[in-house]
Amino acid sequence: MVAIGCGSGGAPRPAPVGGDARPDAATPTPTPTLVDAAVPEVALVDAAVPDAVVAIAPVPPPPGWTDLAVAIPDAVLDLRYATPHNFTGATLYPAARCWLRDAVATRLALAADALRADGYRLLLWDCYRPASVQVELWARVPDPRFVARPRFDEHGQPIGGSVHSRGGAVDLGLADRDGKPLEMPTDHDDFSAAAAGAGARGEIKTRLLALRAAMKAAGFTPIRSEWWHFEARGLARGPLADFPLQ
Repeated sequence: MVAIGCGSGGAPRPAPVGGDARPDAATPTPTPTLVDAAVPEVALVDAAVPDAVVAIAPVPPPPGWTDLAVAIPDAVLDLRYATPHNFTGATLYPAARCWLRDAVATRLALAADALRADGYRLLLWDCYRPASVQVELWARVPDPRFVARPRFDEHGQPIGGSVHSRGGAVDLGLADRDGKPLEMPTDHDDFSAAAAGAGARGEIKTRLLALRAAMKAAGFTPIRSEWWHFEARGLARGPLADFPLQ
């Protein structure tokens, strides 16, 4: 699991649409900590200064997109497709990145604020998904209830597929204040009837209702077949993208 966790207070918010995500100048920026994973970032040792270690910063997303690790630094990142710990058993992303379009990231930050007040942190499983990766998922689960069918034109440009590839969808659960994942109706990418969340009871139901309420209030819509999947209202027909995560 790639878990990036920070303090729950004072999380910076994404900039307005079209701008860069920047922390509030009055609030110290939390330092992310990578835990229990092969660290995707690389450290270089300067041969001229043996004791100096220079960390290579992650590649920023393209203009118009926001890195959620920066925008919501207390979010816990468990980006399953960047590891073999997913239903395919294969690593599909070359880097553990959670990118969304700026406007969508702004909405998600609002949901994070609401949930943080109730003692929860976001647990992010999947954000932007390159259209070419959607081909691999469809090949393994050709069921439109769970996986959107990808389509490409004669030039290889994506013309149909997942809202994830539009930068307008996110798969997520909840963690506690310390970043520990909380039990929800199912794990990510469960293809059973339980994935709808209708059978949730007790504390699990309470968490699910809190998650749905915060996401709906922030401008997201859930889907019936996957309790963890939310789409930004108004972006279901946005442009598809296939640039790599790096």
